[in-house]
Amino acid sequence: MSLDRQEKALREFKQIIADLLHLVRTSTNSQLAYMCWVNQSRQQFVWETHSTRLSNVMFKDRVNFHHHFLNDYKELDELLKLKIGEDISKAKLGHYFSEVHAKTMLIIPFINKGETVGLTVLESNRDLDEEALIDAIYSYNNAMVNVLDTYLEVVDLHEQQKEWDEYEESLANIHSRLNKVEVITTCLDEMQILIPNGGVSFLCSAMDHWTLALNAKFAKNAPYVGLGVDDKSSVGEALEKGYPIFNMHFNSNPKLVSAHETRTEGASYVLPLIVHERRQGAFIAYHKDPLSFKESTKHKLANLARVAALQLQSNTRKSIMDEDIFTEKYQALVTELWEKSIEHELYRLRTEPERHTWMGLVTFEDLSSFRTRFRMEELHKMQRDIVRFLNPYRFQQKGYIGFQSDYVYSFMLQSNKETVLEEWVEQVRSKVAHGLKLSSGMNIMVSYKFGAVKLNTKYSNAYEVLSAAKQQLAEVLKNQQIHLQVL
Repeated sequence: MSLDRQEKALREFKQIIADLLHLVRTSTNSQLAYMCWVNQSRQQFVWETHSTRLSNVMFKDRVNFHHHFLNDYKELDELLKLKIGEDISKAKLGHYFSEVHAKTMLIIPFINKGETVGLTVLESNRDLDEEALIDAIYSYNNAMVNVLDTYLEVVDLHEQQKEWDEYEESLANIHSRLNKVEVITTCLDEMQILIPNGGVSFLCSAMDHWTLALNAKFAKNAPYVGLGVDDKSSVGEALEKGYPIFNMHFNSNPKLVSAHETRTEGASYVLPLIVHERRQGAFIAYHKDPLSFKESTKHKLANLARVAALQLQSNTRKSIMDEDIFTEKYQALVTELWEKSIEHELYRLRTEPERHTWMGLVTFEDLSSFRTRFRMEELHKMQRDIVRFLNPYRFQQKGYIGFQSDYVYSFMLQSNKETVLEEWVEQVRSKVAHGLKLSSGMNIMVSYKFGAVKLNTKYSNAYEVLSAAKQQLAEVLKNQQIHLQVL
C-alpha cells in the first residue's frame, strides 16, 4: 500500500469515528458528545473528535490523566451514568468556558482485547435514560469495534508489505560488484537489522581451524573475536551437517561456538556458507529472547546467507575450491577481513570498555639464513606451519593470525583480561624454547619478534592501528629487543 493510500485510510477512519459520534449524539438527543483515546503509555487522554451544537465548549488535543475528571474512569469497563452537580462537580468540566447547563452525563467505555482504550461521553440538559438508549449505545460501540479492527488490519497489511519490500532491498544489497569480504560485511549488516537487539557474527576457516573472524558492527553481547569452534557447539553441529541449525540454549548448553565463551543464553541460528559445495564459513545469529526468531525471521536470515553464497560462487572459480577463500598465503586470515574486524571492535569500545583487544605484528629474525637453507616450496610450508603454530586458540587464548606480508603476520587478541598479550607471547616463547617442529619432520630454532598496540578510542580506524603496530615492531627490530614492544 502506498503512503497516499495509507493516509487516505487514516482520514477515512477518523471521518467514520466522527460520523458515528454524531449519529449517537443525535439518536440519544444529547447536546454534547465527545470521544478520546486512553493512552496508558503516555498517561494521557488524546482527543479524537466531538459533536455538538453548543458554542461554549472547547477541547485540547491531549490532556494528562491527572489534569482531567475522566482520570477516575480511565479503566471503566461498563456504561456509567453521572448526575452533573451531584456525582461530579460542574467546576471539573473544563471544556466549558461559560455556564454549564448539562444535567446528566453518560460515559461509554470502548474495550479492546480486555483493555479500556477509549471513552465516549454524552452530556445533556435533560435526564438520559441509559436503559432506553441501550440499543443506540450498543450499536455505536459495536460499529466502533468493527471499524477499529478493519483499520488495524489495513495498517497491519501495509506494515507487512513494507517489511517485505525492505527485505527485498536487503537481498539486492548483496550484489556481484562486491568483493568477498564486502559480501560478508554487507550480509552481516542486513542480518543485524532483522535482530536489532541481538547479534550476528561470521566464522571461517583459518590457521587450519574454524575461528570467529568478525562480529557485526552493531551486534549486542557479541562473542569474543578469535574463538575457535568446538565440535560440541551449535556452530560445530551446523558445519558438520552442512545445513542451518536452530538451538535453544538451556543452562548455557549447547555452547554457541566454544567451551571458552561466556554464558550462552536464549537461542541461536547457525547458517553454513556453502560455496561450490564446500563449507567456506558460517553466520551465527543469536538473541537472549528465543521468541525473536520467528519463522519469517529465520527464513529471511537463511535467504540472506544463501544469496551471499551465490554471489561468492559467481565470483569464485570452482577450480580454486581446494583452498579456503578467506585466507591468503599460509592459511592466514585475509587482510581486509581482519582490518574490518578491528574497525568494528573500535566501535564496540564505546559500549563494552571492559573488553581488552590487542592488535599487532609478529615476525622472526635470521630470515636470510632461512632463505638460504630452504627451497621456495619448503619456505611456503614452513610459513604455513608457523601460522598454524601461532594460532592463539592453540594456547587457550581468543585470537587469530592474519596475513600482512611474507614472514610478517598480523595478530588479534581479545579477552576480559588485560594481561592476555603478555600471556600469549610468553606461551609462544616457552613452546619454541627448544625449537619448532615442522610438518616435514625437521626441527628449527626460531626467535619471534612482536610489536603490538591496545585498541582504544584514540584510534579512529584500522589504518591508524596498523601504523602504530608497524612502528612498535620496527622499534623491536631496530633496538634488538628480546621479543616484545607494546603501546
